[in-house]
Amino acid sequence: MEKRIHYLDWLRLLAVFLGLVFHAGRPFDSWSWVIKGPEIGWLSYFNEALTTVRLPLLFFVSGAATVFALRRASARDYALDRFKRLIIPLMMGVLLIVPPQQYIRRLTLDPHSPQHFEGNYEQFLTGPWWGDGSFLLGSLHTEHLWFLLYLFYFSLLALPIFLYLRSPQGLGLLAGLERWFKQAPWRIWLLVITPTFLGALLPLGLGSHPGLAEDLANLGFYFQLFVLGYALYLWPGLQSVIFEQRRNFLLAGLGLVLLKAYLYVAVLHRSLIVSSELLPYHELYWSLRDLAALSLIFAVLAFAKQFLNQPSAFLNRAHHWVYPFYIWHQTVIVVLGYFVLKLALPAGWLHVLLLVSSLVVTVLLSELVQHSAISRFLFGIQRKMSTKAGAPTPPSPQTSEANPRN
Repeated sequence: MEKRIHYLDWLRLLAVFLGLVFHAGRPFDSWSWVIKGPEIGWLSYFNEALTTVRLPLLFFVSGAATVFALRRASARDYALDRFKRLIIPLMMGVLLIVPPQQYIRRLTLDPHSPQHFEGNYEQFLTGPWWGDGSFLLGSLHTEHLWFLLYLFYFSLLALPIFLYLRSPQGLGLLAGLERWFKQAPWRIWLLVITPTFLGALLPLGLGSHPGLAEDLANLGFYFQLFVLGYALYLWPGLQSVIFEQRRNFLLAGLGLVLLKAYLYVAVLHRSLIVSSELLPYHELYWSLRDLAALSLIFAVLAFAKQFLNQPSAFLNRAHHWVYPFYIWHQTVIVVLGYFVLKLALPAGWLHVLLLVSSLVVTVLLSELVQHSAISRFLFGIQRKMSTKAGAPTPPSPQTSEANPRN
C-alpha cells in the first residue's frame, strides 16, 4: 500500500478552514459584502493578511494533488475526472447552494433599491431568481464557487505542461533545476521572485484598464502556483532546497504580509481599487502579495512536513470534507449571519458566535454528504475509501523516468 503525504491533507483542510474564518469576518470588516454588521476595526487588517495566503495555498495544493490524479490516468480520463469533480459540483452549487445568498442579499438591500426584495424564499425562486420576466435564471451567480470553475480551466490549460513535465525530457529538466538550485541555494528565491516579476509586467501594458489588469494578474499568479505545486511534487528533490530555508521564508512572508495589509487598508481605499491614478500603488501591492504568498507557502509546507506528516484518525475522516466544506461554508455563514446579526450583542460576541456556529453547521453538513452516493457525486467526492486509504506519495524521480505516461 502506498504511503500518504499526510501534511498535504492537513494543508488542504487548513486552506478551506481559513476560507470559513475569512468569510465569517466579512460582515464585520470595512468592505461591502452580502451581509454587514457592526465594524470591528482589526478585522480589516486581519482579513487582508489572511487573503494573502488562503487562495494561493489552495491553488498550490491543488496542483500538488494533480500529480496523484494524473499518475495512472490518460489525458482523457483526467479531463473527465476534473469535469465530474469540479463542474458537476459547480452546477449543483449554483442551482441549490448559492441562491440563499442571493435571497438574503436582496432582503438586506435598501428598500429604495430596485434590487430590493420582500417575500419568502419560494417567492424569490419563482420570481427574481427564475427571471422575473427578463431572462431565464437571470439571477444565477457563482459567488465563492468561482474557484471550482477556474480550477477546471487551469486543469485543462496546464495539462500539456503536466504531460511534458512527466515525460523523460521534462523530468530531465526538473532534475537539472534541482542540481542548479543545490549549487547555490539562494537561487531558490527565484521561484518567489519570478512570478512576482511576471505579475508586475502585466499592469504596465494595461494601465488604462486597471480592473482588467488586476483580474489577469490574480489569475496568472494562481495559475503559476497551480503549475508550481505540480512540479514540486512530481520531482520531490526540489522540495529539499526549499525546506532548508524555511525560517527565512517564514520571516520574509510574515513581514511582507503585514506590509501588504497596511498598504491596502491604510493607503488603498477599496472604492478606488480600479483607479488608474493608483496604479503605482497597485503595482507595489500585487508584488507584495506575490512575494508574501509564495514565501509563506514554502514555509508552511516545510513546517507542515516536519510536524504534521503523521496519520490521524481525525484526518482520515476529515479529508473527505474538503469539497463539501468549501461548497457549503459561505452560504452557511450568510444564512446564519442574517439571524445572528439581529441579536443585541457586542460586535465581538457576534463575530465569535457566527464563526463557531458556522464551523459546526458546515462540518455537520459536510459529514452528512458522505452518507449518500448521490450527494457524494454531486459534491465531487470520490468513492468512499477505507480509513487507511488516501493520497499516496508522489512517484520517485527514478520510477517516473522509467515509466513515463504520455
